[in-house]
Amino acid sequence: MQGLFCDPTLERHFTGHTSAITQLRFSPDGNQIASSSMDSTVILWNLKQAARCIRFGAHCSPVYGVAWSPKGNLVASGSHDRTVKIWEPKVRGYSSEFLAHSKPVRSVDFDNTGQQLLTASDDKSVKLWRVSRRQFVTSFSQQTHWVRSAKFNPNGKLVATVCDDKSLRIYEVGSGRCVRLFTEEHAAPRQLAWHPWGNMVAVALGCNRIKIFDIGESELLQLYVVHSSPVTDVAFHPSGNFLLSGSEDGTIRILDLLEGRPIYTLNGHTGSVNAVAFSQDGEKFATAGADRQLLVWQSNLHTYDANQFETKSALASSCCDTSGASSFKQSSGAGGGCAGGSTSSKSNDLSICIDPRQSSAYQALDENFQVLDSEHTKQDDTPQKLDQTAQATASSWLQRRGLDLMQPKSRFFD
Repeated sequence: MQGLFCDPTLERHFTGHTSAITQLRFSPDGNQIASSSMDSTVILWNLKQAARCIRFGAHCSPVYGVAWSPKGNLVASGSHDRTVKIWEPKVRGYSSEFLAHSKPVRSVDFDNTGQQLLTASDDKSVKLWRVSRRQFVTSFSQQTHWVRSAKFNPNGKLVATVCDDKSLRIYEVGSGRCVRLFTEEHAAPRQLAWHPWGNMVAVALGCNRIKIFDIGESELLQLYVVHSSPVTDVAFHPSGNFLLSGSEDGTIRILDLLEGRPIYTLNGHTGSVNAVAFSQDGEKFATAGADRQLLVWQSNLHTYDANQFETKSALASSCCDTSGASSFKQSSGAGGGCAGGSTSSKSNDLSICIDPRQSSAYQALDENFQVLDSEHTKQDDTPQKLDQTAQATASSWLQRRGLDLMQPKSRFFD
């Protein structure tokens, strides 16, 4: 295959969590990965000094979401224990916590300034908070079921939410209005991702599909059926030309959005792939799931040449049997980096299959590193303890008045 583009390759293989990994996020500089887990912890994996990783274990229940601030100086995590914790990504530092919702917190996300935080919950609400004071700002509450994820668009002016009421909603941050509503007939969405241009949203669906919507035109751009089980997570490459997806079928797919086709099928996990993420420069991506493994890959997508794809796919076909693989469909009406043209479909999946389990990187499992438990100092070590009735009443009363159940301000946010 000399002269052809390079395939993604496995670079690192980590284990450290004792239960399923729920979400992944690269730090802004790409040197660390934060992973949340059902084991109630967040681990910061240092890709430069792999022998030194940090475990944050302040939650008392499974952690569903994790996010880095844009400067990389803070990490936020949301948990089944209904709290959000914001902390410095180092062994010794300051941390803060607040009771954000009346039910489990499913996702957390910083805006592009790092001054605001978005939280989504099983209490059917999405809330906006001021980070410096942990102060409630507003809520987006048109959802009628559990909210799986909520994320800012790249410029922080819009918020997208996906919910178990089978909806994708787009809100204006300034006005709080819901300006777009997309509904799904078959199954609820699991996760979402904003295109880097901020005008499109990809949605991972429980009916094994991936949909990409044009927010400005309020239309479906592309539909992919490339997994045989529910899709759990999606992530755009920073160029906007590729999409990464993970599924309960145990595979990872890479889609070429300009050509409208799957180009890679990646294996390596032994259970559901729950989380996928690209680094900000697109040179790496990471995958993790129910098998507690974290796989870090070199993407090599900067070398990809669509004109060589069919040639390389034919050469690689002897390494992977793709018979019975899912087909894909591409809807008409392209825009913002997605392919155009008439509606088309293909019955054959020509994607190149890669299984790294025989590679030296996979065999050289990074399991002998030192996991350091963080020792964070909270400004107030005696969080408020309210009985459930009083807590619900107080929370409702305060929220109607634009307040929150706050603890004293932590000085590391100043």
